[in-house]
Amino acid sequence: MYLCLMRHGKAQPFSLKKPDKLRELTEKGCWQADSMANWAASWWPEGKTALWVSPYVRTCQTASYLEQQLPIGQFHTHEALASGDLVAVYDQILSQEKSDVVCIVGHSPFLDRWVQAWTGTAIDFKTGSMALLDFDVHGGRIGSASLLFYVHPKALKFWEASRK
Repeated sequence: MYLCLMRHGKAQPFSLKKPDKLRELTEKGCWQADSMANWAASWWPEGKTALWVSPYVRTCQTASYLEQQLPIGQFHTHEALASGDLVAVYDQILSQEKSDVVCIVGHSPFLDRWVQAWTGTAIDFKTGSMALLDFDVHGGRIGSASLLFYVHPKALKFWEASRK
């Protein structure tokens, strides 16, 4: 199974006037999410895809771009993606309906920590970035994975230029 992890696009700055979970994507964040979704559609693995999203507004907005471009079979919001609870995420992976790909849209530093725990590789997830893992559900006590790639939205400028 594959796990695709994506950090939400750039969001409005934190403010005491608005709860963190209600922060929306900026124009740049919308561009990041749209560009990454468009690029992902060019290589996405075949099979059933489940899209799991933190209930925060910025992650749901990011996920909407993925929904437009990818063959999503299931869409779920999971509080564990907002709280960073890796054990709960792993339990969800074990109990989910059979999917070939689980795409998770979440937050830093949780995505960073999960990739480190599953692969042993340190990644600093920047806004809008994406990583693809080859995930072994039965590897270790929380699963294990190989990092196949990590891509920052700025790298897509090279991909877009090569397609012209």
